[in-house]
Amino acid sequence: MPLRSKVATPATKNDVKNISNKLDKISKSLVDNSTSLLHLTEEIKELRKSQQFLSEQYEDMKQMLHPKDEEVKVLQAENQYLKLHVCKLEAVTSQSHEEVNDLEQYGRRECLEFQGLAWNKNTDDLVLHASRMVGMDLKGEEISVSHRLSPASDKNPQSTIIARFCSRKNRDAVFSQRHRLRSHNKAHPKGRIFINESLTKINRRRFNLCLQFKKKKNIKFI
Repeated sequence: MPLRSKVATPATKNDVKNISNKLDKISKSLVDNSTSLLHLTEEIKELRKSQQFLSEQYEDMKQMLHPKDEEVKVLQAENQYLKLHVCKLEAVTSQSHEEVNDLEQYGRRECLEFQGLAWNKNTDDLVLHASRMVGMDLKGEEISVSHRLSPASDKNPQSTIIARFCSRKNRDAVFSQRHRLRSHNKAHPKGRIFINESLTKINRRRFNLCLQFKKKKNIKFI
């Protein structure tokens, strides 16, 4: 059976017009896209310029900060050295304070402090009286010097007396017998007398802390 050849249908005016309109739209779209691409290209160029400017600024700042970094490192090293030096000085100062405190305490080795003694008598006589109360019959020449640590007054008539003994032996004997005052203190609760070590301010503070700890922990002896 023979094939039939297709015969092209001639284009009408409307077909030509439609094709022409489509071509116009495509051409306009290409123009618009080309304009947009040009704008994008310009924006990219501007962004590249900004990026280049920022990069140069960063490099300049980096060059400017480099010496500062070195200065900071030097200052940090000096600060560390000064800290170590201060720590050493504090250790030396603390050691010096301890040595001074030990020397001061050593200077008090012949001294005792008496509390609760009347104020209307010579302090040497009062110290001898307290010594006799604990069984030590000392003579006046066996007391090197004595005085009150604070002035006696109506508000403080029994201020503490510090006494330096001529003999360390007599001083230790009086101190070791201070427990004999217990009977007197029980009989005279308003006129109690105490004999204590003569301590430096630092050692007195430490001793008071020990007493507080003893009381808190209910320890009988320290």
